[in-house]
Amino acid sequence: MNGQKGIGKILSEALDVIAGNPILIVPYVIPVIIVLIGVFVAIGTFVSGAIRPGFEVDTEFILQNVLAIIGFASIFGILAWIFAIVADAFAINITYNALQGKKVTLSEAWNEIGTNKIVMLIVVSIITILLKLVGLLFFCIGYFIVAILLIFVSQGVVLDNLGFDTFGNSYNIAKKNFVDILVLVLIFFVLGILLTRIPIIGGILGILVGIYAVVSYTILYADRK
Repeated sequence: MNGQKGIGKILSEALDVIAGNPILIVPYVIPVIIVLIGVFVAIGTFVSGAIRPGFEVDTEFILQNVLAIIGFASIFGILAWIFAIVADAFAINITYNALQGKKVTLSEAWNEIGTNKIVMLIVVSIITILLKLVGLLFFCIGYFIVAILLIFVSQGVVLDNLGFDTFGNSYNIAKKNFVDILVLVLIFFVLGILLTRIPIIGGILGILVGIYAVVSYTILYADRK
């Protein structure tokens, strides 16, 4: 398509945006910290109650409290998920401003995003998850197709202030650019698999790949909408 950025250009520009605006990485630290706290609290509670003096395992405690501990850990998981949505919103906003030649602070980005958009993002994210699960009924290919067609749902909310119309907007843009999106998704999928297997720093690299993906999808969205 004439005048449109190719995959190589999008990937290169995404790296430039991240390098020029490293502050967009900061919000992603919060969900990571929440997950770590949840894990340590759950493990600490489990160990302190299940392990008796002499390192004897209290199986009765495990049977009575394992569901409660899992539920407690799930609360941290939900909080981390919400803050991950917020982090994506910051990345999308900062990326779009960078494309306009603007460099914004986290405070300025938040003023442009606002609470209403975050609430809408949470709602549409839940709906997106449900639609992906419906796609899963048609095996992995169904899930994959739904994920691609709805890949711009967050961008529609953050950048164009769309409500539930963001689903139709994402579908229309993704349908016209299906191949390019598919290539990007596969690239980040492979990168994620390869880098997350690296000992010690694999988890951190996986998060960076996720950020790279969000920035790249936002650049593609801005270029093709």
